[in-house]
Amino acid sequence: MRNLFSKPSLIVFIALCSFIFLFRISHVNKNEMSWDVLGYYLYLPASFIYDQPMLDDISWIQKINEEKKLTGTFYQISSNAKGEPMYFFLMGMAFFYLPFFLLGHGSAAILGQAMDGFSNPYQYCLVLGGIIYTIIGLFFLRKIVRHYFSELISSLILILIVLATNYIHHLTLDNLATVNVLFMLMSILVWNTIQWHQTQNKYQLITIGICVFLMGMVKPSEIIVFILPLLWGISSRETFHAKIQLIKAHWQTIFLCLGICLVLALPQMLYWHAKTGKWIYDSYKNPGVGLDIFSPHILETLFSYRKGWLLYTPIMIFSLIGFYFLRKNNKPIFYAILIYFTITFYIISSWSEWWYGAAYSMRPLITSYPLLAICMGYFLEFISKQRFFWKSLTGLFIIFFIFLNQFQWWQLRNYILDPYRTTKAYYWSIFLKTKPDASTAKLKRVERDFSGGFEFKNREEYIKKECGNWTFDDANDSSYIQDSTGNYIYNLTPNQEFSKAYEFLFHQLTSKDHVWLEAQVDVRFPELIEGENPLLVMSVENKLGIYGYHTIELKNESKDNKWQHYKMVYLTSEIRNTKDRVKCYIWNRGKVSFEIDNFKLDQYEPKGF
Repeated sequence: MRNLFSKPSLIVFIALCSFIFLFRISHVNKNEMSWDVLGYYLYLPASFIYDQPMLDDISWIQKINEEKKLTGTFYQISSNAKGEPMYFFLMGMAFFYLPFFLLGHGSAAILGQAMDGFSNPYQYCLVLGGIIYTIIGLFFLRKIVRHYFSELISSLILILIVLATNYIHHLTLDNLATVNVLFMLMSILVWNTIQWHQTQNKYQLITIGICVFLMGMVKPSEIIVFILPLLWGISSRETFHAKIQLIKAHWQTIFLCLGICLVLALPQMLYWHAKTGKWIYDSYKNPGVGLDIFSPHILETLFSYRKGWLLYTPIMIFSLIGFYFLRKNNKPIFYAILIYFTITFYIISSWSEWWYGAAYSMRPLITSYPLLAICMGYFLEFISKQRFFWKSLTGLFIIFFIFLNQFQWWQLRNYILDPYRTTKAYYWSIFLKTKPDASTAKLKRVERDFSGGFEFKNREEYIKKECGNWTFDDANDSSYIQDSTGNYIYNLTPNQEFSKAYEFLFHQLTSKDHVWLEAQVDVRFPELIEGENPLLVMSVENKLGIYGYHTIELKNESKDNKWQHYKMVYLTSEIRNTKDRVKCYIWNRGKVSFEIDNFKLDQYEPKGF
């Protein structure tokens, strides 16, 4: 017991792990395997329960989704060139879910629960697995900081990383997502990198290689982490040449490690080859989301009210300042950490959806926290040697940052802090408040219905503009014909799959972040349609494809061939680039003949932001 109390960082570690366990196990929701997690998890029920390891048939998950409402749209399922369904995400997370999925499967059988992959035993077992991975990550983080700092500073670092950052959300309530496993792997990688450069133990080198590979399998962009052990210890020309000699001396172990990683990659590569004919395949096909390497959102990533890292996680200012003291006190690891963090930060901020969904603060930066903890430690070590005034001032900031983080996390959990729609005005209207005023809701960003439905409720907050009104009165156009009243109309024939279309670059419509579009059209069907009905379509697309899409079916409900009026509203998607195209047209998918008139498109631009 005396030995325990001589290690305050161990007491802090045990206390934090106990809190994480008790809090998480008491907050298991009914749909743990939903949204992104569903995509990572699909491999397991598909392979072990529904006999669909190749995901050729997705009717089973569609049925489950109807019952459990796991996702609004099946973005978790991609397709190959033949249009056949395939997994969107790599199987990296499925590797980590597997033992706890099997535990859940056995528990469901013993307890007489539904063995469908989604009942309570599966959810609790996966949550338990997430807790174990969190504790492993925190265990290695403690080893890392204890290697460089005293017990007291190490204790403070652990408290700050857990309680004063967005770690607290994403490694507790959201511990089934990738960042939990990535934090663990990064902590293991950094610790073994430290040890290997001291001992040159081959098992540590193999562990480093496997961690790099698994991080890439969990999240492909994380493969860049290989530069961390590669650059570790390099601070001059002499140390650079020494590192080359060190790598040469261990080339056999390095090749052994590459062989192990190739074996681990085989299931993924075999799947890709079976579905696409390619050993390496990019399944991340989403025209609306991707890496825009030449258009980084650096200022938004750092300071925006939507998700700004330093706004919601201000304690990390200590880590950024700490880079200076890291260079001053431990130059051999400074360049490795700085270069890795700079590159990974740039990649994160270059993601088109830079706010990363419903994340609390900047979720993907948590992977770098084992490294930033070292920077923070050198800053705290510097402060510990300063006068009482500076110690006290830093202490006040620490107390405030912990309080602010915990309070805003509470606001997030109680739906006061909006994970999608927070603006500057809304943020300050709820700052340190436990109950927002009803009027503050209108200060948020536009509400998006993730089910794909559109209901335009607040037209009074928008300015209406006419985009076009086609009455087809041009007698010189051969596709326009006169009806019995002498009125010109647009005749769509069976060989015309698409009608004349409205098409705009997004920036031609607005400088705001969204617009509502309202299309109206009159349609007359000369005869009953036996095949598929035409669709009125609105879309947002770029050179990679369509990423915003909404339609209504133009049903022939008139028995005497009268004109019928149709109307549709559409909220533009989160725009990837202001040069992306917005289109409105009629799709004659049944290839029938019908007439259209008064095809009108209006836009509604927000007044306030």
